[in-house]
Parts: sequence; structure tokens; C-alpha cells
Amino acid sequence: MNSIAKPALSINGYGQCLKADAGSITLLRGDVGSGKTLWLERIAGLLDAPDGLSIEYNGNDGETKQNIRMLFDRHPAVWLGQTIAEELCFGLPILPSSETMKQTLDIWKIGELGLDADVQSLNHLQGIRLAMAGMDLASASLVLLDNPTDRLPVASAAELIGDIRSWIQRSDCVMVVACNRWQDWQDSAAQVWLTADPMQMPQTDSEEPTPA
Repeated sequence: MNSIAKPALSINGYGQCLKADAGSITLLRGDVGSGKTLWLERIAGLLDAPDGLSIEYNGNDGETKQNIRMLFDRHPAVWLGQTIAEELCFGLPILPSSETMKQTLDIWKIGELGLDADVQSLNHLQGIRLAMAGMDLASASLVLLDNPTDRLPVASAAELIGDIRSWIQRSDCVMVVACNRWQDWQDSAAQVWLTADPMQMPQTDSEEPTPA
């Protein structure tokens, strides 16, 4: 029996190839205005890649090939539902049971909020955890995060990153995270991509971190 190929992401061009594998976190870093958000949007398929470059993403099967989720850097957050339950279920082809939703909220440490809670009442950390719970329920195979921890206290950011790292490893999805406070993610990233120009291909950091 043939094994199912794991998701993989690659950026190709100019005789170079950047690759991000399943179960790992890739850190995208660069100065403000260097194109970090643009590259996330290109990877998500929202924008075209510059001439001469191509972005390839292969999901683990036909149904999840396009199962891409992106957390945008927007403050205040833009919600798609009015309650936590509505937000968790938005876009899902099959609605999960209340018990499944509660279990997922518990995993992401916001189970005390309740499914009927108004999303507008959430603080920033709770909002990020809810977004991650929604991606978890959707079985996302490619996750793109834009500045998810920059506004959090260092201790809260570290705890959240640990939870995200554990999820990425057990779910076998591909993650690319862009942030200005990149030091938060350095010890959890399998590799680092550096961007200096929005129209140029990112480059691999010559001093890659060692995952925790």
C-alpha cells in the first residue's frame, strides 16, 4: 500500500528552492516593509508571485490540498461569526458536535469561555487561541500566521508558541510564521527565511536555529 504523501511547500526560482515540510515551523523574518506579509499572502494564493518565481503547495490528499488557513495581523480582529461556536464552525463542510468544539477549546486553553460567548468580548490572546482552535477543527494542512505574538507579553507568547508547536507536530501540517519580534519563535522554528525586498525571493538564514 502506498503511503500518503505529507504536505509540503516550496518556493522556486532563479535556480533556488525553499522548502517547508510537514510538522515543522518556518520563521519568516525581515525588517518592517521587507515583504513578510506579502509573502504570506502569496503563499496563501491571495497574490501572484513575482515574475520568475513559483510557489507550489501539495496537500496530503485531494480534499485537503487547498486547506490553507491564514491569521491576518488585524487589530481589532475581524470575526466571521458572533459567538465562539459560530466562529469555530465558519466554513466547515460538516459541523462538529458541541462536545468536539468544547474539547478543542480546552486544548487551546480557552474552554472556560463557553460556546455562546460573544467574540467581541475576547482579549487579544484569547482571540489568537480561538483562531488556532478553528484551524485545528478545520484540519488545516498549511497554516500562515502574521505577527501573532508581537502584542503579547513575553511569557504569554512563549506559552502560546509551545502550544502551537505541539499542535503542528501532532497534526503534521506546514506552518510559516512572520513576525517582527522574531526572537519569540527562534527556538521553535526548524528554519528561518529572510526577506529584504518584497519582489525578491527570500533567502535561507545561514544561522538556522535548533528546534526545541
